[in-house]
Amino acid sequence: MKHAAAADHVTPYDRFALDEASLVAMLAASTPNQGLVEYFGPELHRDLVKLARATHRRKPRGRRVYVLPGIMGSQLGFTRTGQKPNDILWLDPIDIQLGRLVELKLAEDTRALALGAMSYTYLKLTLSLRKAGFDAVLLDYDWRRDVATLGKLLAERIAADGKENVGLIGHSMGGLVARAALMHPAGDRVARLVMLGTPNAGSLGAIQALRGTYSVVRKLAMLDLHHDAEYLAGEVFSSFPGLHELLPTQAGIDLFDPAVWPAQGPGPRAEMLARTAGIARRLAPADARFHLVIGCNCLTATRVARRDDDFEYEYTLRGDGTVPIALAQLAGAYQRYVNCDHSDLPLSDRVIAGTIDLLKSGSTRRFSVQPRIRSAARRRVRDADLRREYQGKIDWPHMSPEERRRFLDNLNEPPRGMAIG
Repeated sequence: MKHAAAADHVTPYDRFALDEASLVAMLAASTPNQGLVEYFGPELHRDLVKLARATHRRKPRGRRVYVLPGIMGSQLGFTRTGQKPNDILWLDPIDIQLGRLVELKLAEDTRALALGAMSYTYLKLTLSLRKAGFDAVLLDYDWRRDVATLGKLLAERIAADGKENVGLIGHSMGGLVARAALMHPAGDRVARLVMLGTPNAGSLGAIQALRGTYSVVRKLAMLDLHHDAEYLAGEVFSSFPGLHELLPTQAGIDLFDPAVWPAQGPGPRAEMLARTAGIARRLAPADARFHLVIGCNCLTATRVARRDDDFEYEYTLRGDGTVPIALAQLAGAYQRYVNCDHSDLPLSDRVIAGTIDLLKSGSTRRFSVQPRIRSAARRRVRDADLRREYQGKIDWPHMSPEERRRFLDNLNEPPRGMAIG
């Protein structure tokens, strides 16, 4: 297979894909590791060093809390034997530049697997929970797969650990995985679920990812020297059941009907639409344990319509940049709102502190009980317009560490030139 030869090289991203204990020990060391400073950036690195030194070697004594990343929030790749570190494909810009993202296409013979959560996004939250007295466990999962399968695996982990009165924190898709786990007997062990930016009724970003117009897909294609965004969408991302399950279920059009999709350009796979439709039946309904933290006042695709042979999206500030407020809300759950971007929810000091409040007492005064939207302005854009965004290729080897980090930090940025409010 193609990855057999390519996997022989070891990149800096492979070397820093350490197990969590080793990474925390390096952060807690008296001498800073310059590679980690460049990897995390000076500000996040300072935060992580303080947290690592406060929690390193401390025995967990409090309530068990599992932290579940969002879609694309777990590393994927291949294990290696011997002294070499694992071969990380997601998210390794060097391997993506070599065209290796195609090796993540999900098929029966796939060998790629989850190789740890993205420490850049989730380690600060995890260590903050431990500092607050919780026995926090950061989990990973293969986000390409369907939510019901992932929920079953989580339920098995909860049952095997044998802890009672546990807490779950799910960012984005991680909240859906948690809801799927609550469908199993082990769900009775869960006392509280906090969902950060979870797309309970989907996200329009899933439509754009399958159409090759989502900013993440287009920027990955700028990095990939061998494939364009349409190829990656049609050949790689369309093979993920987990992505199909994030299609909006309250969009005004039935996105699980293949006839609704434009004929031109990439799109979903009809057989996968049939398998993933009706996801709500595979998720636990909300009850008193459910607490939603919903981001707002970020430019977000909040509505979609078919226009000629294309999709047209309406952008407003009623969302976190990825998940619209209306698609995050869930009847029966406690819902709170914060001005925060989707990707920053697990990194925000305010959100982390509010999450700790919710785990401890079920209440917090750090969020609003109603969304306070700055502007009612709207903008409309079609897939054809989005395809004009983020074209060409970037020269990764000659970018500075700061330029590289800024590029990765902004993978999920909104279309350019569309500021409103």
